[in-house]
Amino acid sequence: MMPLLILNLAGFIAISILLWHCWSEWRTLRAIVHRSVPKGESTFATALDFAGLVHAHAPRSEDPRFIPIAALDILGGSPISILRRGGCCSGLCRLCITGLRTLGIKAAQVTLYHTDGQAQHALVEVSLKEQAAIVDPLYGFYYVDSHGRPMTIETLRRGVKPEYRPLPLSSSVVYPANNYYNVDFSRTKTANWSKTRVRRSAYRILRTLTVGRIDTLRQPLWLEWPQLVLAAGIILGVLTFNVAMLFLYRAFSFGA
Repeated sequence: MMPLLILNLAGFIAISILLWHCWSEWRTLRAIVHRSVPKGESTFATALDFAGLVHAHAPRSEDPRFIPIAALDILGGSPISILRRGGCCSGLCRLCITGLRTLGIKAAQVTLYHTDGQAQHALVEVSLKEQAAIVDPLYGFYYVDSHGRPMTIETLRRGVKPEYRPLPLSSSVVYPANNYYNVDFSRTKTANWSKTRVRRSAYRILRTLTVGRIDTLRQPLWLEWPQLVLAAGIILGVLTFNVAMLFLYRAFSFGA
């Protein structure tokens, strides 16, 4: 029983540290965002202002590791580490999504897919009461239709070709002219399902179970915090081990 107690104690300590770290980063991010973002004329304007700040000031680099272990690279970087050290498109989207949430604005990830079916580029869909919008914090613009109306993922998936409007602090309205951005907007989803073999397998199962609705199911905010994802994994692992030990204990008891 002693190894079981040690495992549970170690799991409790690890989870406590992760939750404290997440809470500490949330407070830091909230203070920075509220200090940096001017109050806009509307929630929509405020959301665009913050996305423009991310575009203008967040460094560009590979997403930082949350923990320097290759097997955990899938977690991505924490929002504060991305703010300080930079990130690629997915990292800047994570920073944008979590920062907007400190302002009370809901947002979720959107993933563009290449014509060959591979996930290619990450965006942010901002959900507002009066409207929604798809924002690209890396290149500094947001999507509108031919009438100048902000677009949603459902609009993109219907095959409507987007036009672009610059974010505050940006003058960019175009993607680089190369094959990398030869995307099929009708394949847009809310997650990168092609990055690994595990993700591709999970997608096939989830697509069947949800009758295709997985493509437009917005990811919950907690998945943007690697601390919470890792804590959930530890909880699941500890519970699984405890249940397995309980069954083994009962099996040996009955055998005796």
